[in-house]
Amino acid sequence: MLATPLLSSAQTPKEYTTATWFDFKKSAITYSFDDGTPNQMPIAVPILDKYGFKATFNLVVDWVKDWEPFINASNNGHEMASHTISHPNFREIDEQEQRRQLEKSKQILEEKFGKPCITMVYPYCARGNDNIVAEYYISARTCSGKSEPPTPKNMMDISSIICGPEGDAVTADDFNKAVAAAVPFNGWTTFLLHGVDGDGGYSPIKSSDFDAHLKYVSDNASDYWVTTFAAATKYLIERNSLIINEKKTSDGYLAEVSVGAESPLTCFDQPITVSRQLPKKWTSAKVFDGKKEVPTRIENGAIIFNVVPHHNYLIKQVK
Repeated sequence: MLATPLLSSAQTPKEYTTATWFDFKKSAITYSFDDGTPNQMPIAVPILDKYGFKATFNLVVDWVKDWEPFINASNNGHEMASHTISHPNFREIDEQEQRRQLEKSKQILEEKFGKPCITMVYPYCARGNDNIVAEYYISARTCSGKSEPPTPKNMMDISSIICGPEGDAVTADDFNKAVAAAVPFNGWTTFLLHGVDGDGGYSPIKSSDFDAHLKYVSDNASDYWVTTFAAATKYLIERNSLIINEKKTSDGYLAEVSVGAESPLTCFDQPITVSRQLPKKWTSAKVFDGKKEVPTRIENGAIIFNVVPHHNYLIKQVK
């Protein structure tokens, strides 16, 4: 199977605008923690949770001694992704061993967490065979030290910025500058983190710097969507292949939402933010998914709401 295509065949009526990132945020941020170091769960996760942010934790299956803290974090919305079985350098192993590392780690993580494991990160940032990786995962992380554009060139080669003294993001100010630099081009910034507060992990960050940075992101929430690696991947693939068929009804407009992307690995069910210009003489509207009213807001003569692929949305005039 070839790598998941980044389709650009979105088909929506001219009245619709699809947000580059969720809720029309200007940029996306993912905090991607490797190796399951001792202070990630007891220190980093509570800081993330304080600000309502979710991160991705990439586990080396053979290194996990206690699964319970990771299971608790997973149940709280954090992503648990693959960092292989034993952390080999993919440049130094053959394709058969690459496949074993990818397949077995995915299987074990799905059994442990009861959720699809759909993303992975390469040990030592050493890429494997893209087509083999894409048989098991919809995206994979490397570390080229830059933010990605809103549509990356290769989902099996998503760049990240190494954090801590061995990388380019050490202080809170370093983190802040990296995310601010991605805003003008609607970029996706992924931070590669390991140790926290000298817990023995590679290139440890200080929790105080991490906390100060997350406060900056929270204070500038209109700019940044903080999300997991899987959610960002699904969003951009769905956004690029979004299909909306709209029909006039007796009480409004019915929007039938789907996506052109397909994958045997996952359902594309990540909510996508859209806006629809209100028809002439409409001053307000409500949106319903079946009988359930959908949260909306009106800005500049358009109604903004989130859609999930394979759902239908009725847009009704409010008089």
